[in-house]
This record gives sequence, C-alpha cells and structure tokens, in this order.
Amino acid sequence: MLSRPTLRSRIDEASTEIKKKVTEAMRGVDHIATTTDCWSARRWSFIGVTAHWIDPDSLNRCSAVLACKRLRGSHTFDVLAGALNDIHSEFEIRGRIVRTTTDNGSNFLKAFQVFGEDENNEAVEAVGGETAQPGQEDDQEESEEVEFVDVATILNEDDGFEYQLPKHQRCACHLLNLVSTVDALKATSSEAYKKVSRSTFGKCQAL
Repeated sequence: MLSRPTLRSRIDEASTEIKKKVTEAMRGVDHIATTTDCWSARRWSFIGVTAHWIDPDSLNRCSAVLACKRLRGSHTFDVLAGALNDIHSEFEIRGRIVRTTTDNGSNFLKAFQVFGEDENNEAVEAVGGETAQPGQEDDQEESEEVEFVDVATILNEDDGFEYQLPKHQRCACHLLNLVSTVDALKATSSEAYKKVSRSTFGKCQAL
C-alpha cells in the first residue's frame, strides 16, 4: 500500500510532467485560443481554462486543459483577471492568445473591459493620441523642452494594467440560450408580441 506522502508526491510529479509537455507542445504555436469558465460548488469557487490550437506540422486540431483550480473568495472581475493572467504566464502563452471565449457573466465582461487588449490600446491612444489643430504644430515644437524624468519612478508607478488579458469573445451558444429563455420570457409581457408568437409557433407545430 502506498503511503499518503508517497501518493501525493507522485501526483505532483505527474502533474509537473504534464505541464512541461503541454507547455512544450504550445511553444512553437503563434496563435492560441482559450476558453474559460467559473462556477461555484458547495460554497467553493473554481475556474477552468482550456487551450486550443492547430499543430503547425500535422495541421491537426489540438486541445488541452490548462487549469481547474480553486478561487479564493468571491470570483469578482479582478480575481478572475489575476487568475487568468497567472495561468497564461505559467504556460508561457500570454502574448500568443488571439481570443478568450467566456460566457456573458458580468464579472468576465468587466474583467476584459478593464484589462483586455482592445481597451488597453484605446486607453493608450486616448492619452497619447491627441491631434494638434492646423497651425499649432510649429508652435508646439518651438515651446517643447527636454524634461528629465526619474526612470525608477516610472517603473514603480501603478498604471492600472497589472493584468494583461487577450481579446474577448462572447460565447454564441450562451447568447442563444439567453435569447431562448430570458429574453423570450420577457418578450411575452407584450400582448402584441404574445399574439404573434402564439400564432407563429402554432403554425410551426402544425407543420
């Protein structure tokens, strides 16, 4: 019989070996898509992440589960962003993810709105992309002076982008599910819609 410490160490060793193989398999891939979801069970919160890519040599579709880990506390948008950022960094794929697909939960939507790639680019353009009015360029160049700034101050400054998430994709299946359940139920509150709906579905059922 295996002792508990021996069994635990063997599981840890197997897990580490699998992580190395998955990381190595994705090392030569430039475009990776991920899917993620979070859920609660018996007052515990969890997050799951899978990766999908095409093998550059065989052109076969490949998938791998990257994580199924527990989240401490409530799964708010910043907690989800931190967990995703850590998982992407652990498997060295942070800069190669083209899309991350999630459901339409408000926590996921806000996480990608705040820390997503598209929003970060827009924020940078909004800060540094002001256009000068005609005739003002020469005046600005003449009035500009060289200003020396302490590099350490810039590096230590909190820019609000401590997490870097890729572009976001909402799950189409989840959208259709919401339309067929929540939205359809709300639409029946309108008498005009209810009349047309019953007539249309009655004809469909007759066919």
